[in-house]
Amino acid sequence: MKIKNVVARTMPEALAQIKAELGEDAVILANESRDGYLYLTVAVDEKEDFDFAEDETIREIDTKAFFDETSLREALEYHNVLDMVRYHILSACREVNRQYGRADDMFVLKEALRRTFRFKPVFTAGENIKMFMGTPGSGKSTAIAKMATQAKFKKIRTAIVSTDNVRAGANKQLEAFAGILEVDFVFCKEPRELFRYIKNHTGDYGCILVDTPGINPFIESELEKVIPFSDSLKCEKILTFDAGRNVDEAVEAAEVFGRLGTTCLLPTRLDLTRRIGSILSIADCCGMSLSAAGVSASIAKGLAEMDAAALAKLVLSRS
Repeated sequence: MKIKNVVARTMPEALAQIKAELGEDAVILANESRDGYLYLTVAVDEKEDFDFAEDETIREIDTKAFFDETSLREALEYHNVLDMVRYHILSACREVNRQYGRADDMFVLKEALRRTFRFKPVFTAGENIKMFMGTPGSGKSTAIAKMATQAKFKKIRTAIVSTDNVRAGANKQLEAFAGILEVDFVFCKEPRELFRYIKNHTGDYGCILVDTPGINPFIESELEKVIPFSDSLKCEKILTFDAGRNVDEAVEAAEVFGRLGTTCLLPTRLDLTRRIGSILSIADCCGMSLSAAGVSASIAKGLAEMDAAALAKLVLSRS
């Protein structure tokens, strides 16, 4: 089978290119419209397959070196992974197969995910300030409590800072968590107050967890509640979101939060979710790293670090 990616401005232009290069029997496997261009993946049955060399020329590869990717494709489809993200992962799977000569799904997918996504430890040296953002009910407060608990287990001195003056009871909930964990709690009503606190106390803590108001990212007035706080600090900004959320909406919301500076993804309620397409799609489309996920209601044990092996197990377990 020959497979080729085609980029064109119009469908007639794309069809003419497909016919000239692959003939009348070519089949369009997928297409997407983006930034004024059409992106198509097409295929035709042959004894040889196409791949792209580093110099962007086409080279032929013996299809005997390929493995049967049907089960992996079906698994990604089951999880509702966006088309373009699915193609990125499957392309990486084929690269792994060619490099290692391995065809077992777990090994191939694990290595492919390692190449496709960025993973980072929950506690990274030099990133002791973490700001959490998300929609209402996305699990920010609980995620902060879980991370503070892990920091306490690691004997990292921690402070929890709330900037949420919107949701009634939000500060009392976090303050209660802080009291149970015996960590410091501070409420900063204004961005300048937050900036001054961080400037004066950064050296006092190994971890400072900053909560922000939960907002609807599609409403400008809601964004204005968070933008000043986000702009006031240079720190790691983490997006929390319900892992079971609709994939398209999750990606659209994540793109907005990405413009606010979020670079790391923390999915919540993973234990209540059967399909993780939103996690893979956000990480790929928005370029966010994967660090940890909420995996149970337990505060002490409810936050698990994410890596390629764990993610591959989730993709392949469809129960």
